[in-house]
Amino acid sequence: MQTRTFSLLALSKGLVKSVLPEPILANLQLWRFARAPHAAIARAQWQRDQQDRRDARVTELKCQSMRGVRVNVGCGPNPTAGWVNLDISRRHPAVMYWNCAKGLPFNDGTVEAIYSEHFFEHLNYQSEAKHFLRECLRCLKPQGVLRIVVPDAGEYLRLYATGDWSGLSAKRPLIKEGDHYRDCGLPAVYKTRMEFINSVFRQDGEHKYAYDAETLLLALREAGFSDVSETTYNISCDPNMAADTPWRKTDSLYVEGRGS
Repeated sequence: MQTRTFSLLALSKGLVKSVLPEPILANLQLWRFARAPHAAIARAQWQRDQQDRRDARVTELKCQSMRGVRVNVGCGPNPTAGWVNLDISRRHPAVMYWNCAKGLPFNDGTVEAIYSEHFFEHLNYQSEAKHFLRECLRCLKPQGVLRIVVPDAGEYLRLYATGDWSGLSAKRPLIKEGDHYRDCGLPAVYKTRMEFINSVFRQDGEHKYAYDAETLLLALREAGFSDVSETTYNISCDPNMAADTPWRKTDSLYVEGRGS
């Protein structure tokens, strides 16, 4: 029988990872980081990755046993009381760690309602957003409600087309300082209206897609949601829906759909 030997470097690079159990691979990865020029940074990243995996597993185990829950997806440091709150942020003890861009940790048909405020625009439209909508539909009970809140790109473009700052500054709102406009929500000052549009739509690369009502409604329909409609601030077909954030009222688009 032919036997093979592998160098430690080859093992650490994953060239033969298929023949080794995961704990050994993890140790080899850490060894490789320790030899890197920026070893301290690499070790810290490795430790964060390990913590993320542990926390995600804890969240998954908890959520798979839940029934009839309401879920706030991508809530950041602002959880909704009485709801299951998911985010990659660890800035609030009531938030459970989970990367919602990859899917949801619940069993089929176990969720009463899903709320998502200013998270959906952070997903890549083709590879993440469409998958996320299908995941929401999978987890929701029949007639369960999904509410999505995003920046209203369509309204911003209509106001941009008027040729002046008045509508844009009121919608954000913006503070006029001489010939410039200061953003109330971002650390930014705009000299031109297109600078402002890029800042709102792109968010330094954090925003992946801009939505108007037509596009967002279509995305929900194509994912399989029924009774899809545009609504307004704090108006929902679900009387127990999570409350919308007041300071986002002026520049947000509100859309809902029911699970089939």
